[in-house]
Amino acid sequence: MSKKTQITAPKKESFGDILARWEKSDGSRQSEARIREKEYKPEDHSTSYKKLPIDGMLDLHGFTAAEARTQLEYFIAKARNAGWRKVLIIHGKGLHSKEEPVLKKTVMDFIAECPWTGAHGIPKADKGGSGTVWVAIKK
Repeated sequence: MSKKTQITAPKKESFGDILARWEKSDGSRQSEARIREKEYKPEDHSTSYKKLPIDGMLDLHGFTAAEARTQLEYFIAKARNAGWRKVLIIHGKGLHSKEEPVLKKTVMDFIAECPWTGAHGIPKADKGGSGTVWVAIKK
């Protein structure tokens, strides 16, 4: 049985508080619709990856793109060394980005370039939705 670990960035308020405040705002539904239109569509992989449990989680809220890249490198190396098979990366929806979501692009570029990351996808809304991505770790 693998040990679950969570690495988080320092936060001033919890994600739940931010989400609750956003859901109460007038533009939340309009923002969600815009994000869904631009949402990344990963390749369809075998459902076996989807059924694997999450072994670790990285929350990138509050990081710059450069800091997030460093955190990703460290986290994926740690995951691989620990023998984890699947991790969850929380990059947020990018609602405060002026153009495209900065952290989401950073994460997706990293996954595409990293030799230790494999299949990936966006979990259902109750597991993080478009603000997260699960990633299979290669041996």
